[in-house]
Amino acid sequence: MPWIRTRTVTGTAAPGRPVPEGRRTMDERLVSMYRRFTWRILSNYVTPWEFEQLKNEITDYEQWCAAWSRHAARHVERGDAARAAGRRLTAGDAYLRGALAYHWASFVFTHDQAQFRTALEAMGDAWAKAAPLVAPPMELLAVRFDGLALPGYLRVPDQAGRPPVVLLLPGADSAKEELYNLADHIVARGLAAAVFDGPGQGLLSFDSKLRPDQEVAIQAIIDALAARPDLDGARLAVGGISYGGMFAIRTAAVDDRVRAVFAVSTWYTPVGRFAAMDNLTRPARRGSGPRPGAAAAALRRERPRLTAGAR
Repeated sequence: MPWIRTRTVTGTAAPGRPVPEGRRTMDERLVSMYRRFTWRILSNYVTPWEFEQLKNEITDYEQWCAAWSRHAARHVERGDAARAAGRRLTAGDAYLRGALAYHWASFVFTHDQAQFRTALEAMGDAWAKAAPLVAPPMELLAVRFDGLALPGYLRVPDQAGRPPVVLLLPGADSAKEELYNLADHIVARGLAAAVFDGPGQGLLSFDSKLRPDQEVAIQAIIDALAARPDLDGARLAVGGISYGGMFAIRTAAVDDRVRAVFAVSTWYTPVGRFAAMDNLTRPARRGSGPRPGAAAAALRRERPRLTAGAR
């Protein structure tokens, strides 16, 4: 592990784990996590109170995954109890919160592959429990591509007939589960929402890397959605966040079936970003991304195709 810088911050006592009065040293990776990603965590079914309790409990970044996993397990246990009592809505909400807490447990924690995998697998289990209990329910899907089964979920508004569909793509350090809230807003407006992981994302990162031509995998997902009789494949949009936004734009440039596209907090190319990354995010990019220079080479190679598709 590379040398990790630390920063002195004011400490507070955590439940069951007193912190000495005065000041304590915080791992620079924790500082980076809170500075850069607090808004994302609090936007995804984590209450401010829960977040502050976890901040007090986690005194070192190496505790991050285990602490968030314990928190997630409590939500899942609450869901199990609610489901046993016949309270489907409460159970679905608890499973959803548990799954997303497992997502944050795994978030950029790729340096410890055992904990990373365990958290992702637990997220998947909780997600499967939530799927039939949320409204509208999630249909869990898998699309075959290049020896992989790309996992996703589809939510269709009640009594929508054959609605238009919006395909949502997560960022490089994220997973499809993080886009549930965005999908909720889309479904509320009468559109179906399909959300998928691509190569190099979620559990697929153990068997694949992000591709410099990730749009090829996304086109396989579009093939599957367009073939469904319950969706209006002639009215299909693609959107994403961060890397997912870049993937959406690239897909729209080469696939005429995409009628609308949007990107949230994205960029034209990731070339050159790796060197500027900190010790929190660099290990995740090293493990999930294509080899150095592959994205730039692919962009140069495909520029004529992308340009032609935009005409």
